[in-house]
Amino acid sequence: MHLSLREVSGRLKERGSTIPVSTLARIEQGKHDPGIRRLHQLLRLYRIPPQLAADLVELEDLATEQPLGRDLGVLYQEGLEHWRAGDYAKGLAYLFAVRQYVPFDDASKLLRQRATLVFAIQARTLGKFRLAREIVDDLLCEPPDPSIQVNVFVLAASVWQRLGSLEMARALVGHAERWLEERGETSTQQAAWVYHQKAKVLLASGRIEDANETLDRAIALFSVLGDTVGEGLAHISRVGTREATGDLEEAHARTEEAIAFGEHHGHPQIAVLGVIELGRLSIRTGRVTEGVKTLEQALSRALAIGDRHVEFLAHYHLWKAFTGMPNLDRARVEFEAAKYFVRFTDESSPEADEVRELIDKGGIHEITGARRTRRSS
Repeated sequence: MHLSLREVSGRLKERGSTIPVSTLARIEQGKHDPGIRRLHQLLRLYRIPPQLAADLVELEDLATEQPLGRDLGVLYQEGLEHWRAGDYAKGLAYLFAVRQYVPFDDASKLLRQRATLVFAIQARTLGKFRLAREIVDDLLCEPPDPSIQVNVFVLAASVWQRLGSLEMARALVGHAERWLEERGETSTQQAAWVYHQKAKVLLASGRIEDANETLDRAIALFSVLGDTVGEGLAHISRVGTREATGDLEEAHARTEEAIAFGEHHGHPQIAVLGVIELGRLSIRTGRVTEGVKTLEQALSRALAIGDRHVEFLAHYHLWKAFTGMPNLDRARVEFEAAKYFVRFTDESSPEADEVRELIDKGGIHEITGARRTRRSS
Protein backbone atom coordinates (compact mmCIF):
# COMPACT_ATOMS: atom_id res chain seq x y z
CA MET A 1 0.00 0.00 0.00
CA HIS A 2 1.62 3.29 -1.13
CA LEU A 3 0.18 6.38 0.64
CA SER A 4 1.39 9.94 0.99
CA LEU A 5 1.95 11.22 4.54
CA ARG A 6 -1.13 13.42 4.16
CA GLU A 7 -3.21 10.38 3.16
CA VAL A 8 -1.88 8.41 6.15
CA SER A 9 -2.78 11.26 8.51
CA GLY A 10 -6.26 11.52 6.96
CA ARG A 11 -6.99 7.79 7.22
CA LEU A 12 -5.85 7.69 10.83
CA LYS A 13 -8.16 10.63 11.60
CA GLU A 14 -11.08 8.72 10.04
CA ARG A 15 -10.31 5.85 12.47
CA GLY A 16 -10.53 8.17 15.45
CA SER A 17 -6.82 8.85 15.99
CA THR A 18 -4.68 11.67 14.61
CA ILE A 19 -0.97 11.90 13.84
CA PRO A 20 -0.05 15.24 12.21
CA VAL A 21 1.78 15.16 8.88
CA SER A 22 4.74 16.95 10.44
CA THR A 23 5.02 14.22 13.09
CA LEU A 24 4.74 11.46 10.47
CA ALA A 25 7.55 13.10 8.50
CA ARG A 26 9.81 13.09 11.57
CA ILE A 27 8.91 9.43 12.28
CA GLU A 28 9.72 8.48 8.69
CA GLN A 29 13.10 10.24 8.94
CA GLY A 30 13.90 8.43 12.19
CA LYS A 31 13.92 11.71 14.15
CA HIS A 32 10.92 10.90 16.34
CA ASP A 33 9.91 7.79 18.29
CA PRO A 34 6.25 7.07 17.50
CA GLY A 35 5.66 5.21 20.75
CA ILE A 36 3.88 1.86 21.10
CA ARG A 37 0.35 3.20 20.58
CA ARG A 38 1.14 5.16 17.43
CA LEU A 39 3.28 2.34 16.08
CA HIS A 40 0.39 -0.12 16.35
CA GLN A 41 -1.96 2.39 14.71
CA LEU A 42 0.39 2.62 11.73
CA LEU A 43 0.86 -1.14 11.56
CA ARG A 44 -2.90 -1.70 11.52
CA LEU A 45 -3.34 0.94 8.82
CA TYR A 46 -0.80 -0.76 6.58
CA ARG A 47 -2.04 -4.24 7.61
CA ILE A 48 1.46 -5.23 8.76
CA PRO A 49 1.74 -7.95 11.45
CA PRO A 50 3.88 -6.67 14.37
CA GLN A 51 6.34 -9.60 14.06
CA LEU A 52 7.13 -8.65 10.44
CA ALA A 53 7.82 -5.09 11.51
CA ALA A 54 10.15 -6.38 14.24
CA ASP A 55 11.99 -8.58 11.71
CA LEU A 56 12.41 -5.64 9.34
CA VAL A 57 13.72 -3.40 12.11
CA GLU A 58 16.20 -6.12 13.08
CA LEU A 59 17.54 -6.28 9.51
CA GLU A 60 17.72 -2.47 9.36
CA ASP A 61 19.72 -2.50 12.61
CA LEU A 62 22.07 -5.09 11.12
CA ALA A 63 22.69 -2.95 8.03
CA THR A 64 25.44 -0.34 8.01
CA GLU A 65 24.82 3.27 6.98
CA GLN A 66 23.23 3.46 3.54
CA PRO A 67 25.47 4.73 0.73
CA LEU A 68 24.46 8.00 -0.95
CA GLY A 69 24.90 9.48 -4.40
CA ARG A 70 25.47 6.20 -6.25
CA ASP A 71 23.92 4.94 -9.47
CA LEU A 72 21.13 2.41 -8.74
CA GLY A 73 22.77 -0.24 -10.92
CA VAL A 74 26.06 0.18 -9.08
CA LEU A 75 24.33 0.00 -5.69
CA TYR A 76 22.60 -3.22 -6.71
CA GLN A 77 25.76 -4.92 -8.00
CA GLU A 78 27.90 -3.83 -5.06
CA GLY A 79 25.18 -4.97 -2.65
CA LEU A 80 25.26 -8.42 -4.24
CA GLU A 81 29.05 -8.56 -4.04
CA HIS A 82 29.09 -7.62 -0.35
CA TRP A 83 26.45 -10.25 0.41
CA ARG A 84 28.26 -13.02 -1.48
CA ALA A 85 31.48 -12.11 0.33
CA GLY A 86 29.72 -12.62 3.67
CA ASP A 87 29.47 -8.90 4.57
CA TYR A 88 25.75 -9.04 5.34
CA ALA A 89 25.63 -5.57 6.94
CA LYS A 90 26.93 -3.78 3.85
CA GLY A 91 24.92 -5.98 1.50
CA LEU A 92 21.70 -5.10 3.33
CA ALA A 93 22.55 -1.38 3.40
CA TYR A 94 23.11 -1.21 -0.37
CA LEU A 95 19.93 -3.14 -1.15
CA PHE A 96 17.90 -1.03 1.29
CA ALA A 97 19.08 2.02 -0.67
CA VAL A 98 17.81 0.52 -3.94
CA ARG A 99 14.50 -0.68 -2.47
CA GLN A 100 13.68 2.76 -1.07
CA TYR A 101 13.94 4.37 -4.49
CA VAL A 102 10.53 5.09 -6.07
CA PRO A 103 10.85 4.11 -9.77
CA PHE A 104 9.43 6.29 -12.54
CA ASP A 105 10.54 4.23 -15.53
CA ASP A 106 10.48 0.53 -16.47
CA ALA A 107 14.24 0.04 -16.13
CA SER A 108 14.31 1.46 -12.60
CA LYS A 109 11.22 -0.55 -11.68
CA LEU A 110 12.90 -3.79 -12.78
CA LEU A 111 16.06 -2.90 -10.86
CA ARG A 112 14.02 -2.21 -7.73
CA GLN A 113 12.19 -5.54 -8.14
CA ARG A 114 15.51 -7.35 -8.49
CA ALA A 115 16.81 -5.67 -5.33
CA THR A 116 13.58 -6.54 -3.53
CA LEU A 117 13.94 -10.17 -4.60
CA VAL A 118 17.52 -10.33 -3.32
CA PHE A 119 16.41 -8.66 -0.09
CA ALA A 120 13.79 -11.38 0.35
CA ILE A 121 16.46 -14.03 -0.29
CA GLN A 122 18.60 -12.41 2.41
CA ALA A 123 15.67 -12.38 4.83
CA ARG A 124 15.18 -16.11 4.17
CA THR A 125 18.90 -16.79 4.62
CA LEU A 126 18.82 -15.07 8.01
CA GLY A 127 15.81 -17.12 9.13
CA LYS A 128 13.12 -14.45 8.53
CA PHE A 129 10.84 -16.73 6.53
CA ARG A 130 7.57 -14.92 7.19
CA LEU A 131 9.12 -11.59 6.24
CA ALA A 132 10.52 -13.20 3.06
CA ARG A 133 7.07 -14.60 2.23
CA GLU A 134 5.45 -11.19 2.74
CA ILE A 135 7.96 -9.58 0.37
CA VAL A 136 7.46 -12.32 -2.23
CA ASP A 137 3.67 -11.94 -1.98
CA ASP A 138 4.01 -8.21 -2.65
CA LEU A 139 6.20 -8.93 -5.69
CA LEU A 140 3.69 -11.41 -7.08
CA CYS A 141 0.94 -8.79 -6.73
CA GLU A 142 2.86 -6.07 -8.62
CA PRO A 143 3.34 -8.41 -10.70
CA PRO A 144 7.04 -9.25 -11.19
CA ASP A 145 8.77 -8.58 -14.47
CA PRO A 146 8.78 -11.75 -16.67
CA SER A 147 12.58 -11.87 -16.43
CA ILE A 148 12.44 -12.60 -12.68
CA GLN A 149 9.09 -14.41 -12.50
CA VAL A 150 10.64 -17.88 -12.15
CA ASN A 151 13.04 -16.58 -9.49
CA VAL A 152 10.09 -15.31 -7.46
CA PHE A 153 8.26 -18.66 -7.74
CA VAL A 154 11.38 -20.59 -6.67
CA LEU A 155 11.90 -18.33 -3.66
CA ALA A 156 8.21 -18.62 -2.76
CA ALA A 157 8.49 -22.42 -2.92
CA SER A 158 11.55 -22.37 -0.68
CA VAL A 159 9.90 -20.11 1.89
CA TRP A 160 6.65 -22.08 1.99
CA GLN A 161 8.59 -25.32 2.48
CA ARG A 162 10.58 -23.83 5.36
CA LEU A 163 7.33 -22.61 6.91
CA GLY A 164 5.96 -26.16 6.80
CA SER A 165 3.76 -26.31 3.69
CA LEU A 166 5.27 -28.95 1.43
CA GLU A 167 2.17 -29.02 -0.81
CA MET A 168 2.43 -25.29 -1.56
CA ALA A 169 6.16 -25.65 -2.21
CA ARG A 170 5.51 -28.54 -4.61
CA ALA A 171 2.90 -26.53 -6.52
CA LEU A 172 5.07 -23.44 -6.84
CA VAL A 173 8.22 -25.22 -8.00
CA GLY A 174 6.15 -27.32 -10.40
CA HIS A 175 4.67 -24.16 -11.91
CA ALA A 176 8.15 -22.66 -12.31
CA GLU A 177 9.43 -25.81 -14.04
CA ARG A 178 6.49 -25.88 -16.47
CA TRP A 179 7.02 -22.17 -17.23
CA LEU A 180 10.63 -22.90 -18.25
CA GLU A 181 9.77 -26.00 -20.26
CA GLU A 182 7.13 -24.14 -22.28
CA ARG A 183 9.80 -21.62 -23.28
CA GLY A 184 12.58 -24.13 -23.88
CA GLU A 185 14.74 -22.57 -21.14
CA THR A 186 15.88 -25.69 -19.31
CA SER A 187 19.60 -24.90 -19.43
CA THR A 188 19.54 -21.49 -17.80
CA GLN A 189 20.47 -20.04 -14.43
CA GLN A 190 16.79 -20.03 -13.50
CA ALA A 191 16.50 -23.70 -14.42
CA ALA A 192 19.36 -24.55 -12.05
CA TRP A 193 17.52 -22.83 -9.19
CA VAL A 194 14.29 -24.64 -10.09
CA TYR A 195 16.00 -28.06 -10.12
CA HIS A 196 17.72 -27.38 -6.79
CA GLN A 197 14.46 -26.39 -5.10
CA LYS A 198 12.65 -29.31 -6.73
CA ALA A 199 15.30 -31.68 -5.35
CA LYS A 200 14.69 -30.33 -1.83
CA VAL A 201 10.94 -30.85 -2.23
CA LEU A 202 11.49 -34.39 -3.53
CA LEU A 203 13.81 -35.21 -0.61
CA ALA A 204 11.27 -33.89 1.89
CA SER A 205 8.64 -36.06 0.16
CA GLY A 206 10.78 -39.17 0.64
CA ARG A 207 11.62 -39.60 -3.07
CA ILE A 208 15.35 -39.92 -2.52
CA GLU A 209 16.38 -41.34 -5.91
CA ASP A 210 14.44 -38.65 -7.77
CA ALA A 211 15.94 -36.01 -5.49
CA ASN A 212 19.47 -37.26 -6.24
CA GLU A 213 18.85 -37.23 -9.98
CA THR A 214 17.39 -33.72 -9.92
CA LEU A 215 20.19 -32.47 -7.69
CA ASP A 216 22.79 -33.85 -10.13
CA ARG A 217 21.11 -31.83 -12.85
CA ALA A 218 21.17 -28.67 -10.74
CA ILE A 219 24.84 -29.04 -9.74
CA ALA A 220 25.88 -29.65 -13.36
CA LEU A 221 24.08 -26.49 -14.46
CA PHE A 222 25.48 -24.37 -11.62
CA SER A 223 28.97 -25.56 -12.50
CA VAL A 224 28.64 -24.78 -16.21
CA LEU A 225 27.18 -21.35 -15.43
CA GLY A 226 29.87 -20.53 -12.88
CA ASP A 227 27.35 -19.95 -10.07
CA THR A 228 29.48 -20.97 -7.09
CA VAL A 229 26.90 -19.82 -4.54
CA GLY A 230 24.20 -22.02 -6.08
CA GLU A 231 26.58 -24.91 -6.50
CA GLY A 232 27.78 -24.65 -2.90
CA LEU A 233 24.24 -24.69 -1.53
CA ALA A 234 23.43 -27.67 -3.75
CA HIS A 235 26.43 -29.50 -2.27
CA ILE A 236 24.95 -28.85 1.19
CA SER A 237 21.68 -30.39 -0.06
CA ARG A 238 23.66 -33.40 -1.27
CA VAL A 239 24.58 -34.13 2.35
CA GLY A 240 20.87 -34.58 3.09
CA THR A 241 20.29 -36.99 0.22
CA ARG A 242 23.24 -39.16 1.23
CA GLU A 243 22.13 -39.17 4.87
CA ALA A 244 18.60 -40.14 3.80
CA THR A 245 19.98 -43.31 2.22
CA GLY A 246 21.64 -44.25 5.51
CA ASP A 247 25.17 -43.82 4.15
CA LEU A 248 26.47 -41.58 6.93
CA GLU A 249 30.15 -41.91 5.99
CA GLU A 250 29.38 -40.73 2.46
CA ALA A 251 27.31 -37.88 3.92
CA HIS A 252 30.30 -36.99 6.12
CA ALA A 253 32.60 -36.91 3.09
CA ARG A 254 30.13 -34.76 1.14
CA THR A 255 30.02 -32.33 4.04
CA GLU A 256 33.79 -31.91 4.05
CA GLU A 257 33.64 -31.27 0.30
CA ALA A 258 30.97 -28.61 0.79
CA ILE A 259 33.04 -26.84 3.46
CA ALA A 260 36.13 -26.87 1.25
CA PHE A 261 34.06 -25.58 -1.68
CA GLY A 262 32.63 -22.68 0.34
CA GLU A 263 36.04 -21.70 1.71
CA HIS A 264 37.76 -21.95 -1.69
CA HIS A 265 35.19 -19.69 -3.35
CA GLY A 266 34.92 -17.20 -0.51
CA HIS A 267 31.39 -18.06 0.63
CA PRO A 268 31.53 -18.13 4.46
CA GLN A 269 27.80 -18.74 4.86
CA ILE A 270 28.03 -21.95 2.81
CA ALA A 271 31.12 -23.06 4.71
CA VAL A 272 29.50 -22.53 8.11
CA LEU A 273 26.41 -24.49 7.06
CA GLY A 274 28.78 -27.31 6.15
CA VAL A 275 30.53 -27.09 9.52
CA ILE A 276 27.16 -27.40 11.30
CA GLU A 277 26.36 -30.50 9.25
CA LEU A 278 29.83 -31.95 9.93
CA GLY A 279 29.43 -31.52 13.68
CA ARG A 280 25.95 -32.99 13.67
CA LEU A 281 27.01 -36.02 11.61
CA SER A 282 30.09 -36.60 13.77
CA ILE A 283 27.87 -36.84 16.84
CA ARG A 284 25.40 -39.10 15.06
CA THR A 285 28.21 -41.51 14.11
CA GLY A 286 29.53 -41.68 17.69
CA ARG A 287 32.38 -39.16 17.40
CA VAL A 288 30.86 -36.94 20.08
CA THR A 289 33.99 -35.09 21.28
CA GLU A 290 34.98 -34.32 17.71
CA GLY A 291 31.43 -33.23 16.92
CA VAL A 292 31.27 -30.85 19.89
CA LYS A 293 34.53 -29.17 18.86
CA THR A 294 33.23 -28.82 15.32
CA LEU A 295 29.95 -27.27 16.48
CA GLU A 296 31.83 -24.82 18.69
CA GLN A 297 33.87 -23.87 15.63
CA ALA A 298 30.61 -23.38 13.68
CA LEU A 299 29.33 -21.13 16.46
CA SER A 300 32.46 -18.96 16.26
CA ARG A 301 32.09 -18.66 12.49
CA ALA A 302 28.40 -17.77 12.79
CA LEU A 303 29.21 -15.05 15.31
CA ALA A 304 31.83 -13.62 12.95
CA ILE A 305 29.39 -13.24 10.06
CA GLY A 306 26.34 -12.33 12.16
CA ASP A 307 24.26 -15.36 11.18
CA ARG A 308 21.86 -15.84 14.07
CA HIS A 309 20.00 -18.68 12.39
CA VAL A 310 23.22 -20.73 12.27
CA GLU A 311 23.96 -19.69 15.86
CA PHE A 312 20.62 -21.24 16.82
CA LEU A 313 21.48 -24.48 15.01
CA ALA A 314 24.90 -24.67 16.69
CA HIS A 315 23.44 -24.19 20.17
CA TYR A 316 20.64 -26.67 19.43
CA HIS A 317 23.01 -29.47 18.39
CA LEU A 318 25.39 -28.68 21.28
CA TRP A 319 22.42 -29.00 23.64
CA LYS A 320 21.58 -32.41 22.17
CA ALA A 321 25.22 -33.53 22.35
CA PHE A 322 25.69 -32.55 26.02
CA THR A 323 22.33 -34.10 26.94
CA GLY A 324 23.52 -37.40 25.50
CA MET A 325 27.01 -37.35 27.11
CA PRO A 326 25.36 -36.67 29.71
CA ASN A 327 26.49 -33.24 30.89
CA LEU A 328 23.17 -31.76 31.95
CA ASP A 329 24.59 -28.52 33.35
CA ARG A 330 26.18 -27.66 30.01
CA ALA A 331 23.08 -29.00 28.23
CA ARG A 332 20.92 -26.48 30.10
CA VAL A 333 23.30 -23.65 29.17
CA GLU A 334 23.11 -24.59 25.50
CA PHE A 335 19.34 -24.97 25.68
CA GLU A 336 18.99 -21.46 27.13
CA ALA A 337 21.12 -20.16 24.25
CA ALA A 338 19.03 -22.08 21.70
CA LYS A 339 15.88 -20.72 23.36
CA TYR A 340 17.23 -17.19 22.90
CA PHE A 341 18.29 -17.61 19.28
CA VAL A 342 15.15 -19.45 18.12
CA ARG A 343 13.41 -16.07 18.26
CA PHE A 344 15.47 -15.03 15.24
CA THR A 345 13.97 -17.70 12.99
CA ASP A 346 10.35 -18.48 12.20
CA GLU A 347 11.24 -21.65 10.32
CA SER A 348 9.13 -24.75 10.80
CA SER A 349 11.87 -27.35 11.34
CA PRO A 350 12.32 -30.27 13.76
CA GLU A 351 14.98 -28.26 15.64
CA ALA A 352 13.01 -25.02 15.98
CA ASP A 353 9.73 -26.82 16.66
CA GLU A 354 11.27 -28.89 19.47
CA VAL A 355 12.73 -25.84 21.21
CA ARG A 356 9.46 -23.92 20.89
CA GLU A 357 7.54 -26.88 22.32
CA LEU A 358 9.86 -27.02 25.33
CA ILE A 359 9.55 -23.27 25.84
CA ASP A 360 5.77 -23.71 25.96
CA LYS A 361 6.23 -26.45 28.58
CA GLY A 362 8.38 -24.14 30.68
CA GLY A 363 11.82 -25.71 30.47
CA ILE A 364 13.88 -28.85 29.93
CA HIS A 365 14.47 -30.22 33.44
CA GLU A 366 11.96 -33.04 33.37
CA ILE A 367 12.54 -33.83 29.71
CA THR A 368 16.33 -34.11 29.96
CA GLY A 369 15.90 -36.34 32.98
CA ALA A 370 13.40 -38.53 31.13
CA ARG A 371 15.67 -38.87 28.15
CA ARG A 372 18.62 -39.82 30.33
CA THR A 373 16.51 -42.48 32.02
CA ARG A 374 15.39 -43.96 28.69
CA ARG A 375 18.95 -44.13 27.42
CA SER A 376 20.19 -45.92 30.52
CA SER A 377 17.37 -48.48 30.49
